[in-house]
Amino acid sequence: MKTVIADKRWTKKYPEVGTGPVSTESCISEAFYERERERVFRRCWLNAGRVDYVPTPGDYFVQEIAVCNTSILVIRGRDEVIRGFHNVCSHRGNKLVRNHQGCRQALVCGFHNWTFDTTGALKSVTDEENFFDLDKSKLGLTPVHLDVWEGFIFINLADEPAETLQDYLGGVVDQLGGGHFDHHELTFQYQVSERSNWKNGLDAQNEIYHLPFQHKRSIPDFAVRKDGRYTRNQDFRIYKYHTVYASEVPEERKMGPLGEMTYRLGTLSNVNASKTRFRLPRIADFDFYTIFPNFCILLSKDQPSDNYITYNFWPLAVDKTLWNIKLHFVPAANASERFSQEFTKVLVRDVLYEDAAAHETIHEGLASRAKPFIHYQDEEIQIRYFHEVLERFCGEAA
Repeated sequence: MKTVIADKRWTKKYPEVGTGPVSTESCISEAFYERERERVFRRCWLNAGRVDYVPTPGDYFVQEIAVCNTSILVIRGRDEVIRGFHNVCSHRGNKLVRNHQGCRQALVCGFHNWTFDTTGALKSVTDEENFFDLDKSKLGLTPVHLDVWEGFIFINLADEPAETLQDYLGGVVDQLGGGHFDHHELTFQYQVSERSNWKNGLDAQNEIYHLPFQHKRSIPDFAVRKDGRYTRNQDFRIYKYHTVYASEVPEERKMGPLGEMTYRLGTLSNVNASKTRFRLPRIADFDFYTIFPNFCILLSKDQPSDNYITYNFWPLAVDKTLWNIKLHFVPAANASERFSQEFTKVLVRDVLYEDAAAHETIHEGLASRAKPFIHYQDEEIQIRYFHEVLERFCGEAA
């Protein structure tokens, strides 16, 4: 076993994070939500997807960002460059693209047929001669800042970002660089609408303290425990605004008959398959990265290849959230691998059902204002640090 079974060691490693209670107001206050809108989501780099979602020229997807009252169009141009634009026609402000994803060699507004190319330039105006001093060169789509790291597409809605994406990500760049993410593909995805503040969901996922209780039937022994009762992380690290916690999976796990069969099939496939296997740059068996503000990358040890899951928690209102969950696998080479992936998909779904229910009941409790503070323990230091960063960005009310 690699995990050091010790108490209160993370706050000893990072004493600056503190140990005091954290106010619940950030999860229930309309005023705080407005500050998040302007000072976090309009200023920070936000993950919008991956480059493999737009593999060929003309491919696009749309990311709705309700918290900023905007819709973002990400498209690969005919020149192979991936760009981001506000999904708004230059004529009357109509939403230009209404499908979530697709492929187009030209972007045509359904209202009056104004046409843009894949670089965002306005190419055609219906009845152009009847306009007054119209300069098409100045009426292209409004761009947003877009950058790519390890195949992950990030956008920034600020007029001028305060820092580059690489600087913003800090040490995450070094830790996950060259991670073979491009060998995986989006295999399954879930989308959950929740009656909860977005941070309740993120906080609940961002720890394993709850696993022996919340998930005592679905994944009862997912992580190493102290005295067989309480979970302990193998590692915890801070990277600028972001964190990762890493946990070790016990060697002897009670997986159930179907789980045991799935593991055996995966192991057999790993031995017999001829194609290269790709290992993600994991710290432990399971690594959970929180990329501030609302993006998570989960790296998981698997047979025959590692897989990863991403979460995006998109605020819709102070008490409403859209939780996007995407599972990425190396393409299955045979039936055994496909079966293993399907089993993982269903297991993840069942676990997340349990989590989603908790997100909403937590919000109900906080919204009652019966408790003004949250009390985090040492193994929840990553959540405490997240709220510290959030307060740094949001600051005091104007």
